[in-house]
Amino acid sequence: MNSTGKAILEQAPEQEEKIITINEKGPEEKLYESLKKYELPDYLLYTGAGGANNWLKLDGSRTFPVARQLKIMLEENVASIVRFIPACMSLVSVGVGSGEKERILLEALIKKNMTEKTTSEKVSIRYYPVDINSQLVDLALEKVKDLPVEKKGIVGFIEDMPLLKKHWHLPVLFCILGNTFCNYEPEFILQLVHENLEQGDLFFFDANLLPTQGSGEEAQSARKSILGTYASRENVLFNMYPLLHYGMAPEDFDFELLLAQVDSRIGALCRTRKSLNILKDAEIRIGEETIGFKEGDIIRMGFTYKYTYDQILAFLDICGFDVLKAFLSEDRTNVMILAKKRI
Repeated sequence: MNSTGKAILEQAPEQEEKIITINEKGPEEKLYESLKKYELPDYLLYTGAGGANNWLKLDGSRTFPVARQLKIMLEENVASIVRFIPACMSLVSVGVGSGEKERILLEALIKKNMTEKTTSEKVSIRYYPVDINSQLVDLALEKVKDLPVEKKGIVGFIEDMPLLKKHWHLPVLFCILGNTFCNYEPEFILQLVHENLEQGDLFFFDANLLPTQGSGEEAQSARKSILGTYASRENVLFNMYPLLHYGMAPEDFDFELLLAQVDSRIGALCRTRKSLNILKDAEIRIGEETIGFKEGDIIRMGFTYKYTYDQILAFLDICGFDVLKAFLSEDRTNVMILAKKRI
């Protein structure tokens, strides 16, 4: 970032197939600024080598199956999904993680293209994995090194989408996978995507859902299951990592998780509420800066929305999207949606 705080483009010095829009100190500076305000946004949990390794461990954990369930759903339905995707669209995926889901999509798209094109035509698919963690972008690129795709990784924030899109070859299949969609305010993320998609682009995302609303037995059971998943030891350690990494001891603070109701334009929504509660005076050191915390301080963290299927459809309609195809699991706990911008 430059002195004004705006993103700037920089070619990675050792890897020509990667664009970097944030400097190495960017996430650490953001972490310092956030913690000074007693805040810890979720995206900062993924930064650095430690953040990448922690996420990969959590993603593979049996006690935190959210992203894995969505990956399995993609594997089972990918042939049906690509029927609705025109040949040779570029694939852009934000919050790419390990890149496993994107490989599944790319393999199916390559097969579709080879089937639909004549042998004299060149099959050309462009792939743009995007993440704030440079190591995860590298991993995603490595994951597809044997596939016949043109690829360019982008290290950057989704908020800088107007800048990032300058490197995409249109039209694009814009993806937000692995339940990442639910980690943003619904109208913010949908408006951001809507403003930056062009005619002919498609939007593909997934979400882990609440099967039903209300206070009945099924709804209560679903909420209990969500709390159990997000309070698992692996997820707790993932959320505590930044403070531990920069100098706090485990006994200095604890992790609190609640499931709350929040108001929205379409009615009450279910959302996790996380915090780190300081149990005794302690301090951390980030670079050259030190931050002190006192007993009783509370660090507010990010959230994950738990929508019902109907709530997601309502937000898509409000924000100007038409659904082309939706894949909803039988128990209504997972969904994948392919949509387009309403012109």
